[in-house]
Amino acid sequence: MEKKYNPMEFNNAVKCPICGQLVFMDDYGNMDKCATCGWSGRSGDELLEKWHGISYPMLVPLSRAREQYKAGQKFKATFEDFINGLKWYKEMLFWHNNKYHAVRYRSIGIVLESKDTEIIYKNIEDFVAHANIEGRLLKDIWDEVVHPCFMYCGEEHDYDHPPED
Repeated sequence: MEKKYNPMEFNNAVKCPICGQLVFMDDYGNMDKCATCGWSGRSGDELLEKWHGISYPMLVPLSRAREQYKAGQKFKATFEDFINGLKWYKEMLFWHNNKYHAVRYRSIGIVLESKDTEIIYKNIEDFVAHANIEGRLLKDIWDEVVHPCFMYCGEEHDYDHPPED
C-alpha cells in the first residue's frame, strides 16, 4: 500500500535558526526540536520577535536564544517575554515551587490561578505591577520560575510537574 502524503511530517530539511545544524520542518513551518541545541520553532519566529518580542513555541526571542546558546545557557524567557507572550497568546503557564500557575485574559480582567488560588487583576498593567504568589511579586521571583510557556491542552494531572525543557 502506498503511503499517503502528510504535510504535518517533518520532511523539509532546514538550518536551525539558533545553532545552524540540520533540522526538519513540516509544510506548515513547524520545526522539529533540534537535537543539538534543543530549539523548537516556527518559520515565522523572526516576525514574531519583531512584532511581539517572542517566539513560538519557545517564548524566548530568537536573538536572545542565540545569545543564551552561545553562552552555554538553557533557554529561559524573561518576565518581559512572558508578558509579551500573554499579550499575544492570551493564556500562559509557569511553575513555581513545583506548582503550576495559569494566567489568562478573561472578560473580568487577567486571572492568575493555581489549584487553590484565583486572583483577578484589572488589566495587564495591574498584573505586571501586582501579580504575586504568596505575597511575593512575580516579577521579583521570576528567577525561581520554571518552564514559562504558552498554555497547552491536557488533563489537569498534566500540570502536576513542569515539562522537561
